[in-house]
Amino acid sequence: MSSLTPITITHSSGATATIHPFGATVTSFKTSSQKETIFVSRLAKTDGSKAIRGGIPLAFPQFGRPDASMPQHGFFRCNAWTFGREFDEEGGLKCCDFRLTLSDVTAARGGRWGDDTVFDFTAVLTVKIDASQLITNLTVKNTGGESFPFQALFHTYYLVADDKSMDPSVCHVTGLEGYDVRDQVTGDEYVQCNKPIVLGKEVDRIYTNLSKPELDVTIGTGNTVSLTASATVDGATTPVSVVVWNPYIEKSKALGDFGDEQYHQMICVEPGVLKNVPVLEGGKEAVFEQVISVL
Repeated sequence: MSSLTPITITHSSGATATIHPFGATVTSFKTSSQKETIFVSRLAKTDGSKAIRGGIPLAFPQFGRPDASMPQHGFFRCNAWTFGREFDEEGGLKCCDFRLTLSDVTAARGGRWGDDTVFDFTAVLTVKIDASQLITNLTVKNTGGESFPFQALFHTYYLVADDKSMDPSVCHVTGLEGYDVRDQVTGDEYVQCNKPIVLGKEVDRIYTNLSKPELDVTIGTGNTVSLTASATVDGATTPVSVVVWNPYIEKSKALGDFGDEQYHQMICVEPGVLKNVPVLEGGKEAVFEQVISVL
């Protein structure tokens, strides 16, 4: 089996998840009724030449490019992970895991994580499914002697039914009222009101509420999807932000691995450990989990 051969796990209900070893990127989750939940661009590269456009890419050790000496979104999504094992978990979950160590990271290094870095880590992504639920659990352990700052994010692309992401009656996000908003397109900052978040233009916003460290939102995609996410660093709860993104017309045309019209087919709702994140001390672990439930 090639190191880039996707792995599919099948739950007893008939639900399936497919994970591509490049980036340990979940590229499909079908419920027991065979409803696809995850969007992947028809032009996505899956040969390891670049991060997969769609699915659930992993951002680490930074989201975006706050440190310009490192590549955008870091290196987790741009390297081949090693498949570990497939197993069953109490409660009837079907599971598998993938592993990455610093010695595996041959691409997208830079800055403090360059070839001369004093940092070290091991990471495990565990994927769990049942009839209607997908769980992704990312555990990062600092295996070196130096503490390091980090951000982490699940860049989840949701498939929107019938090309209706621009239809607010179909595609929307609720549950973020009271969150502080940073609009990455306009630069505006404000507090989210109690109206649903909808598309209809380029959307790239970060939502953070430090008084609500665990994320709990509902996403309309043609299906109703519940998304929860939580994180700890060395056992201490760490706030989870969320990014809502859709490239709309002009940005879609500028993306070489994304169809010009495919912005109609998706919405990204991306939980992330982005703000007030403690450094990860030597020997300690950060654990970050999202739970996607198709209702």
